Order: sequence, then C-alpha cells, then structure tokens
Amino acid sequence: MQHNVDIVIVGGGMAGGMLAAALAEHSLRILLVDAAAPPTMPQGAADLRISALTESSENLLRHTGVWPLMPTARLQPYNSMDVRDGDGTGEVQFSSEAVGVDHIGTLVENQVVAAALYQRCDDASQVVWRNHCRVENIVRGAEGWQVTLGDGETVCARLLVGADGARSLVRGAAELTTAGRDTGHVAIVATLNTEHPHQQCARQGFLDSGPFALLPLFGDGHQCSLVWSAWPTLADELMQLNDADFSARLTQASQEWLGEITLASERLAFPIQDLHAGDYVTDGLALIGDAAHVIHPLAGQGINLGLLDAAVLAEEIERALLAGRDWSALPVLQRYQRRRRGHNATMVSAMRAFKVLFEQRAPLIRFVRNSGMNLVNRHGLLKAAMVRQALGRNDDLPKKAML
Repeated sequence: MQHNVDIVIVGGGMAGGMLAAALAEHSLRILLVDAAAPPTMPQGAADLRISALTESSENLLRHTGVWPLMPTARLQPYNSMDVRDGDGTGEVQFSSEAVGVDHIGTLVENQVVAAALYQRCDDASQVVWRNHCRVENIVRGAEGWQVTLGDGETVCARLLVGADGARSLVRGAAELTTAGRDTGHVAIVATLNTEHPHQQCARQGFLDSGPFALLPLFGDGHQCSLVWSAWPTLADELMQLNDADFSARLTQASQEWLGEITLASERLAFPIQDLHAGDYVTDGLALIGDAAHVIHPLAGQGINLGLLDAAVLAEEIERALLAGRDWSALPVLQRYQRRRRGHNATMVSAMRAFKVLFEQRAPLIRFVRNSGMNLVNRHGLLKAAMVRQALGRNDDLPKKAML
C-alpha cells in the first residue's frame, strides 16, 4: 500500500516533535514516524535525562502551545550559575539580575518536553504521530522521497525531515557526510541528594579529567542532577564503586560545594561524541537536531539547538507558504541551512575549545585560565553578555523564540 503526504518526519524526539507542533496549524499533511513507544509524562522521581532550556526555547514551547502541557511541579527555573576551575582558584558567577530577567533558564526532564510535544501533536488534525513504526528503506523517487515502513507500507512525501539522531538513517540515505569524533569522555548521569540547598543555582566545575555539573531539580531544594564527564578509565572506576563510595568521591570532587552529597538514583554512563553534517539539506530533504549536529553536553545546549533548528525550518516553510512559493524547494531549505549551520558550527567549536582548555595541566596555562575567569567575574559587561548567550539570544532567532 502507498499513500502521499506533504512531510514525513523520521524521529519522535524533541526536534521532530517541535517541527510537527510548529507546523500543526497549517494545511500540510504531516506524518511523524518513530520506532519508540509514545512518550509519557514521568511521575515520581526525576528522570535521569535532564536539559537546561534557554529563554528562547521556553518561548518556542509557549508559542506552539506546548509549555502549558508541561507540569509546573516538574520545572526548575534557575537564576544563577557558578562556574569553577576544580583544580584552581578561578571562578565566574552569573546572575539573571545582570540582564533584568527573573531566571536564566529552566531545568526539565527530556521526557517531560517529549510527552508535552506528543500531546500537542495528538490534538492536531493535520499531524499523525505513529509509534512502534520502523523505517526499512528510503529512496528518492520521481515525485519525492519514498519511505518504506516496517509493515510494508510506502509513504511518498514532498519533504523528508531527518530528526532521527546521531546515527540518522535519513542522513545516510541522502549521502550527507559528517565530520565527527570521539571526545574521549564518558558521561555519568544520576540524581543526587545534597546537604545544602541548591538555591536555584546551576553549578559546573572543571577537573583535569573533565567537567561535572550539579543542576538544580524540582522538589525540596536538596536534589540535583549530575552530569559528570570523565575519561573512560575513570568513568569505569566510578561506575564500579558502591553507592557510598561513589557519593564520597563526588563530594570530594565538588569540594563540598553543596556539602555532603549522596546518590539518590541509579547511575547511567554513555560515551560522548560530537559530529556536524557538512550539509543539512538536499532536494526535498532536511536534517534537524542530532541528525545534523551533536555537541559535548558540558553547556547543556543540545536540546536548544535542536528546537531552534525545527523552529527555523518551520518558519522558512511558513514564509514560502504565505508567498505562494514551493515550500519544499531547495532554495527554501538552503535558507534554513544558512540560518542554522553557522550558529551550530560555532557551538560545536566552542565546546571543543572549552574541553581542550580545561584539560591543560601546565602551570602557566592554568594560571592564565584562572586569572581570566576571575577577570570575567569582576567585569559586569562581560558577565551580562555571557548571560544573554545563556538565555539563547542571538541575531537570527525565529519570531516564535522572541518575547
């Protein structure tokens, strides 16, 4: 059996869901296919996958009707950041007051965002979200991209969007190349209880072995999400420790930033890679989110870049629709690429540079690094500029990302 739609989105993560939600009010027939089960709203203890939403991402979720579907009780705004050199004296403290806003961002479980996007799309008559649905084959046909699904059905679309992650099947079918590498780090994530309250502050320390972050979570003010990036040998050692010894190691590594720390969940570990596609688009096809780029999680920007990709692609499609032009044409898609690829490339490069900078153990480099951090900490204008960056403000945001 074969049928036609306007857009097929492969991948039901946050980038794919955002694109479908952003286009839900138009007359386009959208099919989103995802091999996973439908995302459900988490209950009880915090899920281990946490992201820091910027102001721009919050605005996108509000304008697409998704934000009200996210339970307020599971959202944790943060109004300050504390960044330290874990092996020296350098420290930079940021505050939302520097730019006159009440918070810098919001910590939220990835599953909360995904479930709210799913609910928004489920209410849209133009969007069909199919779960437990695998893509078996993708070919370019005379009238568009043909996607063969696991049940043998073939769907033909004017536009195919790859939102299917770092190992993107869509990217491979289009033969779009990537430059990627193993960062040499493994990320350990867990939920922690802390002796002292987090006070709505996101904390990040840089050790020789890699960065670790203590991100405030919803609840009684004494729970944080851990993201500890370390060399594989150290990560293996940490994962093999019992809970008490792991908690002691983390308390020591944090220099008792929040007093004694105890583990409150299981631990998960996964290797960290980064990649960047040379092109995001080709005839009738576009990549968004991790299918186009993956960055080191030390700044928590991955989710925000993916949401912006989806919003900008939706905006370019809307602009073409309103002008009566072919919204799936390559020039429209290339405009999306021009607006997003440079910004994403800057973020990929910046994360690589930060990682290399804080791995240096030479005394002179460490002295210069710590001195530079302390200089920034004393410079109000520099700190304000960095807070604006953390808010996700840049010169080419989609309209829905603005206040």
